[in-house]
Amino acid sequence: MTKDEWVDVCGHALEAAGIQNFHPLEIADVGRESVTALHGSQILAAPPTYLIANAILLCNVLRDLRSAVRPTPVLVNSWYRDSAYNNRIGGVPNSMHLTCGAADVTKAGFTPEEVADILERHPDSDEFGIGRYKTFTHIDVRGMIGRTAPARW
Repeated sequence: MTKDEWVDVCGHALEAAGIQNFHPLEIADVGRESVTALHGSQILAAPPTYLIANAILLCNVLRDLRSAVRPTPVLVNSWYRDSAYNNRIGGVPNSMHLTCGAADVTKAGFTPEEVADILERHPDSDEFGIGRYKTFTHIDVRGMIGRTAPARW
């Protein structure tokens, strides 16, 4: 699927679900060339369209995060990863990023620890995977898509 096709298909699905403030290229940066010194370059691929449903679930959680405590933007560092890219960057083989159901995020004006604490207070937090990292917070909707939840690290 081309970048334009992805933007069209995913964009229509987001619009139909009432999702605003998230762009298809935040979910999957289709067509972007990723270059690393160790592994060379790779063009990022689109996810299968059936995974858009998982992205919509995560969009709703991120929308709640954006408005929680004090409304500020949520910035996505990494969302969908195809298996080749996930391998290249050392992601775990069963990464939730492969499902469109995970994102590594920051929230303007908040530390990653504070973001994780906000997510812990979400009414659906028992359905989440929450990872606390030095520069970002990982959030996934594993329990909402049939994986074992909750998960914390």
